[in-house]
Amino acid sequence: MVVQGGLWGLEVTDGGHVRLARVGFSGQVTGAVRVEAGRLDVEDSRFEAAPAAMVGVLLESGRAPSPEGGEQSAPRGASSKPEVLSNTDGAMHVPHDSKAATGAGARQEGPRHAGALVEAHIRGSTFTGPYRRAVRLRGADVRATLEDLQFTGAATAVGVDGAYAEVRRSTAEGGQAAAFSVMDGTLILDEVSVTGHEYGVSAMQARKLDVHRFTSVRAIRAGMGLLMSRVRLRDIVVRDSGAYGGLQFSGGDLDVQGVRVDGAAEYGVMALRGKLRLRDVDIRRVHTADGVTGDGLHLRQVEADVEGVVVRDAQGACVLAAQNARVSLRGAKLEACGYVGLLTDTLARMNAANVDIQGAATALGALGDGELRVESLSASGLETGFVHAECEGATQVYLKKFRSEDTRGLSARCVHASPK
Repeated sequence: MVVQGGLWGLEVTDGGHVRLARVGFSGQVTGAVRVEAGRLDVEDSRFEAAPAAMVGVLLESGRAPSPEGGEQSAPRGASSKPEVLSNTDGAMHVPHDSKAATGAGARQEGPRHAGALVEAHIRGSTFTGPYRRAVRLRGADVRATLEDLQFTGAATAVGVDGAYAEVRRSTAEGGQAAAFSVMDGTLILDEVSVTGHEYGVSAMQARKLDVHRFTSVRAIRAGMGLLMSRVRLRDIVVRDSGAYGGLQFSGGDLDVQGVRVDGAAEYGVMALRGKLRLRDVDIRRVHTADGVTGDGLHLRQVEADVEGVVVRDAQGACVLAAQNARVSLRGAKLEACGYVGLLTDTLARMNAANVDIQGAATALGALGDGELRVESLSASGLETGFVHAECEGATQVYLKKFRSEDTRGLSARCVHASPK
């Protein structure tokens, strides 16, 4: 079955249960399917966007405005009703009153259910073309499970506004905005991969973002950009990300384990404000366009508990703490740090233990009233010295149990060293 044209291909407004199997939607002006009360099940179907289509599937509770703030009228000469071109390869079932309109393109009219529960399960389907959002969920009473989906060309594959969504075993590519986004809602991703897009995942004030086995390749800005959200990340891979780094965190509460960043501009992992628990992170090939950043792990105004870090080939600092950050670092292997291995600046405090630095201009640095405490350190392959400390104000470096053939900088008055 193929549904072509119209403002919407199908609208469900009165709490029914619609099942779609092997149905195609194409050419709708506003969107393919809209559900504001009821349940939608979709399997093995395809959604093809018109050039200016807003959404593939819109799930919203109650009578909300149209996707971009107003109703869209059909172009001159176009019908607002869809056309059924064939029904030889699919099925559509609407279990309602037998007198109700059924079939492709039907509008299910009935009493309005403000805030009615909307549920959806979409699996084994494709979304192709320039949708602004291929799937959009709006409202606290909206829940959806999306499995085995392919998104190609949509600006955003899945957008969650105050709703709940689970996305599993799915791919997105070819869009210009965040592939998966959540604002003031819950988003769970498992076995999801993104190629291109501005961000692989973006979040703003998300109640819960839980991501497991996720890959982002060639993000325009960053693999993830997460703002003021409750986040749990496991087994994350980011390759060849853009000028905002591999992973970008700002505020919120973050629990991150198992991160691989390979090829990032400016930052490998950047965290600003909030709380961060970071375990098992491997960051490689961080470059900078202007020579200012290029840091592997960049921490500002954040409370960070970090364990198990590998940073290789970062043009700036392998690990930087700045602007009153409070950092606990345990078990770090830092190689080919262009500027410095560990650096504290502007009132930051870093306590580090079991650190191995192989190759850097300087192993350790402390600036701007920063405090650096390091225990069990080995350093080799240093170009300009072991410690660089600007001993002004409250700047301090405390060393215990360290090994280094290069001792330049140890005599500075704010450096306190105990080799054994």
